[in-house]
Amino acid sequence: MKDIPHIAIEFPSYFPKDFSNLLLDGIEHEYLDLRIERKEPTVWAAIEWMVPGIIAVYILKPYFESFLKEAGKDHYLLLKKKLNDILSKTKEMKVNTLTSTGTTNKLDNSNTQSKAISVFIQTEKGVMIKLLYDNELDLTTWQEATNDFLGFIMEHYEESKTDPLTEYLNKTDINRNTTIYAIIDKTSKDWILIDNIGEYERKKRNQ
Repeated sequence: MKDIPHIAIEFPSYFPKDFSNLLLDGIEHEYLDLRIERKEPTVWAAIEWMVPGIIAVYILKPYFESFLKEAGKDHYLLLKKKLNDILSKTKEMKVNTLTSTGTTNKLDNSNTQSKAISVFIQTEKGVMIKLLYDNELDLTTWQEATNDFLGFIMEHYEESKTDPLTEYLNKTDINRNTTIYAIIDKTSKDWILIDNIGEYERKKRNQ
């Protein structure tokens, strides 16, 4: 894939015209390739886990490998602040999901992950990790967990042979087209990585 931005953010076309200003404020930089895209409402023929949130933030490989080398790590602190701000704006959003009559992809009523926000972070080898946010957890937990994950990903790019994320990727049967799902454990508040969402759902149903 050519011409990959550093960061991309998607949100619905029906949001207010000035919503993109809220996303850009405080994070813009002369070297930052930040792309904002308004998306038309879409019907997804996929399980819920795969569907991006109403607001989807993509922090991509070039951000870590090229941009931060030019701009310095001060922008990394701005990124953390901006993500915390976006999480705050989306925490109270109510999202209703509609399914067509007779669909085979029934909604999982036990799935409490927010449909308002998802954050995607790309690893050094191109694998995408989708961070999910449980509505039953409070905003502070969302924000602190996100700060922790950004710490993991920074370590991954700086110490890419020995860090915990690389070790996980090396022992997991995945390729660069795989999406890994990360959820926050309700008890420990640590991140749990799921590389086989189908198996994870089957185990949940059998509990």
